[in-house]
Amino acid sequence: MPSPRFVSVALDIPLLPPLTYKVMDGTSPKIGDRCVVPIGNRSAVGLIVGVSNQTDIAEEKQKSYIRLLNETEALGESWLKLTKFASDYYQHSWGEVAIAALPPFFRSKPGPKYEQSLERLRKPFKFKKTSQAVPALQLNNEQTAAVETLAASSGFRTFVLHGVTGSGKTEVYLRMMERVFSVNPQAQVLFLVPEINLTPQLQERVRSHFPDRSMATLHSGLANGERARAWLAAHEKRVQILIGTRMAIFADMPDLDLIIVDEEHDLSYKAGDGIRYSARDLAVKLAQLRGIAVVLGSATPSLETWSRVKSGRYHLLTLSKRAVQGAKLPTLSVVNPKNQKLVKGLCSEVIDAISETLQKNEQVIIFLNRRGYAPVLTCPSCGWLSKCPHCSTYAVYHKFHAKLICHHCGWSTPVYSRCPDCGNVDLQPMGAGTQRIEETLEELWPQARILRIDRDSTQRKNAAKLAFEAVHAGDVDILVGTQMVAKGHDFQKVSLVVVLNIDAQLVSANPRSEERAFANLMQVAGRAGRFGLPARMIVQSRFGDRELFAALAEQNYCRYADSLLAIRKAENTVPFVCQALLLADDVKIDKVLEFLSQALRLGEDILAAQVNQQVVIYDPIPMAVMKVADKERGQLLVEASSRGAMGLFLKQWYRALSEIRSSVHWTMDVDPIDV
Repeated sequence: MPSPRFVSVALDIPLLPPLTYKVMDGTSPKIGDRCVVPIGNRSAVGLIVGVSNQTDIAEEKQKSYIRLLNETEALGESWLKLTKFASDYYQHSWGEVAIAALPPFFRSKPGPKYEQSLERLRKPFKFKKTSQAVPALQLNNEQTAAVETLAASSGFRTFVLHGVTGSGKTEVYLRMMERVFSVNPQAQVLFLVPEINLTPQLQERVRSHFPDRSMATLHSGLANGERARAWLAAHEKRVQILIGTRMAIFADMPDLDLIIVDEEHDLSYKAGDGIRYSARDLAVKLAQLRGIAVVLGSATPSLETWSRVKSGRYHLLTLSKRAVQGAKLPTLSVVNPKNQKLVKGLCSEVIDAISETLQKNEQVIIFLNRRGYAPVLTCPSCGWLSKCPHCSTYAVYHKFHAKLICHHCGWSTPVYSRCPDCGNVDLQPMGAGTQRIEETLEELWPQARILRIDRDSTQRKNAAKLAFEAVHAGDVDILVGTQMVAKGHDFQKVSLVVVLNIDAQLVSANPRSEERAFANLMQVAGRAGRFGLPARMIVQSRFGDRELFAALAEQNYCRYADSLLAIRKAENTVPFVCQALLLADDVKIDKVLEFLSQALRLGEDILAAQVNQQVVIYDPIPMAVMKVADKERGQLLVEASSRGAMGLFLKQWYRALSEIRSSVHWTMDVDPIDV
């Protein structure tokens, strides 16, 4: 077959379709190769997505690429199809998705030492090899059935591994991987986790089970060189097991044979800026493209996933009991603090339970999903509150840093010595964050070894890993933490979990807030009693009569999810409709709302022309936190009864919006997690 004369190149430019370039003499480009091309007065790295022998472009206007970057194998067909699907679904150009999916090294123009750098990236991964693998645990009947069901399947299928916390989902994942490798010794497995701090623990577990399989990790905590090295090793089939966060979904793995998404419900799988993709949803699409199985695991599956289980689209694998013999789920007590005399925010039942647990040399987890010392600092004299000057929210008091810090924009200032409005020196903290609870615990139990784990305490490299190792080693009596402590950790000595301030989630205006609160409670409850210790959970809440606490007492996710699905169906909302948000920001909210109103009129005209009655556009409104980093924000919600109708509308609407002349910055969020 003769070499192509022209190539189509996708570039990282909004709305730009692939451009046509001549093939440079002496080169043999392939689909999936990278190249450097001229674009206007500059040059950029692009991706070859098509080849041909003819073009409609006049000869005098034809340009060739500057350099062909084929020192690595071309990107695979399924990778190209995945990025094309993501570009169509999330309303971006193919180049925007495909180029952004590459590590920075591979999307940058080559420097003078490009070849030497590439050789360094190919340096083999060093990993400890042992003479034999760690003996495998004995599977119970449910675990065995789950593994056998996967082994008996062929082709594309989505499995939901729904197991109570401590039911041994990780061991099931490992056995599923075993089966894959036994059939195809050269197979590759992609193992997604929601957070960076879960990768070291999982990496050690996987390595001990597969001591002779090459493995790498891929996440945003890695330096650019490390990230490029892991990505290239997977691309060149030098790594068989890749463990990573959401970015790892865009690793090109030619021999990929199984995808595992652990804690599939976790919000971290959804990108919050740029191309707002869901790694969980793309994992299902990638499995479909490759004709392989994907396993979504969770003790609390998302309602979207659960609804697909109920409809028969996903196959359910259930683990209803804990894997360790004699291990039981904790008993639940919900204590209403309203009419109690609290000691530094703790009710007497909580204080007594902590003391009893410490006397037995067992561990306690205090779960509070709010970092800092106090949510706000106030002046009791004039009512001044520590508002962020750049956001429509409060700056959080961080006592140990002696600062007020905004958790939205990052603004900070030293704590005022007196009220900036009236001069009063008696400023007081309101509410409690993890730092304040840590201080309270130190006062009440000075002999206890107390450790706080949140984003503030784990900023240094390996800080989270060392902190969790201390807990596992038994060097901590009381662990105070946010969501970081709630999932994925096998604490052997934890027999008491205390949950504070869950009511903030239960009264939130966000329609998904209670659903997330239930998931948090289920996950953190699962840290206790995993190795046979009698365990209990105490929640301080004023809403103990709510359905979620009855389901939590039974650790009955199905009961709660089914009741919530019935409500959502009656209300005709997610997951029974699909949504998209048009988000806009500017220094003035009036300009934002004017832009969104214009977008609304454009959308209504498009729907009328399409005769599309499956899509509804709502009026524009300011966002709940209207101002962030001096930008005022608004949103416009779109709902549709089918994804096909939504996609048809969004594609045409996006192009129309791009033609509006406005200084307002805007972006599209398909399948938003917050409305």
